[in-house]
Amino acid sequence: MLPKPPFLSFLPHTLCMSIILMLAVAPVNAPAFDTRVDELVPDNSEVRRALATLLEGSDSELRSFVQRIESQRSWEHRVRVETREEGNYLYLLFLNESFSRYPVWGAGSYIVRRPVGAAEPDQVKVFLRSDPGYYLRIFPHGQRSRMDLHIAGIETSRNIPVPLSFEQVLREPLRRIMELTRRTVDWPALFPVGGKEKYATVETMVRAARAALDDLPDAEDGAMDENGNLVFIESLVLQDQEPGFNCSGFAKWIVDGIVEPITGRYLSIDQLTRKHPDHRGHRWGLQHDEFRDPYFGLDWTRNLAIAAYSLHAHGTEVPDSDIDPRAADVISVPYSRYTNGPFGEEPVLRQHTHVAVLFPYFDTNGIFRVVVMERNIESGLVSLRRRYESEFIHLVRVRADNRYAPPNIGSAGE
Repeated sequence: MLPKPPFLSFLPHTLCMSIILMLAVAPVNAPAFDTRVDELVPDNSEVRRALATLLEGSDSELRSFVQRIESQRSWEHRVRVETREEGNYLYLLFLNESFSRYPVWGAGSYIVRRPVGAAEPDQVKVFLRSDPGYYLRIFPHGQRSRMDLHIAGIETSRNIPVPLSFEQVLREPLRRIMELTRRTVDWPALFPVGGKEKYATVETMVRAARAALDDLPDAEDGAMDENGNLVFIESLVLQDQEPGFNCSGFAKWIVDGIVEPITGRYLSIDQLTRKHPDHRGHRWGLQHDEFRDPYFGLDWTRNLAIAAYSLHAHGTEVPDSDIDPRAADVISVPYSRYTNGPFGEEPVLRQHTHVAVLFPYFDTNGIFRVVVMERNIESGLVSLRRRYESEFIHLVRVRADNRYAPPNIGSAGE
């Protein structure tokens, strides 16, 4: 099955940090997949059917094929057809037009491979989005076919049965393959219903937070208290000289922008530092809570998430003690498991060391985007992967809100 939510495939499976996911509201009773699939993944089956006999030609015929651009009766976009030879394989490419270009990894491109000297192709690669990490690879398998699914560069499913001969696979629209595999592949997760409208709230939050980043100061152990003052998290003493946020304080600033427009006040730091020893760690590790606080990031992000959860789930603030601290955890992530990573010396502990905020969404063109913000900068998934490649993550979800207003910290950083 395709992992839910699909953006988790972008993340390394070993980050030692706590991540807050700003999510759009999921649709209820969604159909099998969005009716916009043909718009998001342009079809070129008309051209593939017209040139199907080319694959039955000799190697010399494929090598001598002259690149051409074909129009389609049923679709406005054109298709460029070309052949290539690399190593021991000949390739026939069907590339969809996109803004007057024909990218190899464009959505809906078909790359058919045939071994040199063979009479038939042995696989086809189909790009699902205009992104080289999203594709199907389909192979002949007796009288039928089998399919591997790659999402964000990760093989999420292998040997999915396709009840079509390989010859039919090369001729049929992609939608037909999706319809026949809908019981095996969770296509709605990859082609979510609602398009741009569903994710507009996430994009609105991104724009608002991004516009304020340049004015945010940076400071170790820094956060904003319930009165809007910049203080040190550990002591609650007002910051002086160069006040600002650390990664935890920045995450609070993001969630405060959701909470304050609804409640009229910011979250208290005491509320966010509340520990949940019954829901993390073990007896040996808990003895180090007082002087190492290895689960600070986990408790902090859980508390942020359940504060927002109570507003959206109940329409009002609910006492923390009445909500399971794990209520907003992302606990079902196929192909991944949760644990902490070791940190420090004498003793080496499994410890949460960083907090980041992720804004995942699909843009107008159906391309999946993830905006990453941490402390007072916008970084990215590539940066996270590079810095935390061999560690672990914990995820909590927060619903994006179109009332979001980034807190104004005034001249505190001056």
